[in-house]
Amino acid sequence: MTDTLDTPLSVLVADDNADAADSLAQLVALRGHRPRVAHGGRDALRLAAEAPPDVAILDLLMPDLDGWAVARYLVAADRPPVVAAVTGCDDRPGRNLSTAAGIRFHIVKPVDPVVILDLLDWAVRTKWPDKPGHRELKNRANSGTEVC
Repeated sequence: MTDTLDTPLSVLVADDNADAADSLAQLVALRGHRPRVAHGGRDALRLAAEAPPDVAILDLLMPDLDGWAVARYLVAADRPPVVAAVTGCDDRPGRNLSTAAGIRFHIVKPVDPVVILDLLDWAVRTKWPDKPGHRELKNRANSGTEVC
């Protein structure tokens, strides 16, 4: 467990399935971070414009605006967040679209809570690499989309 209470992340969780979004947000909060929940892509863009997130966890297949479009908007920001996709689609074209949209992590449903916690810990270590123990994990991180 990291010292995330000293360094909480702002985490945007977007999923058109309210139960899924709320469950992920609860997990994020349990780790000591500040989740904001959007129940669609347009809502995610609105929340991101109000307060840019450190991390965005996006469902890819939302009816109003898909997660790939939201990701492209987020990664074009002055201070882009770490973007993770949570999806039931585990095929090469979907992963390629994720990579092209700037999505760093492609997490396949059903979501293992440990994967989300590891993602948050990685994001803390990446955002604040000079804290004790944080630099090593950042240096091991590679580029491209990681499939979880």
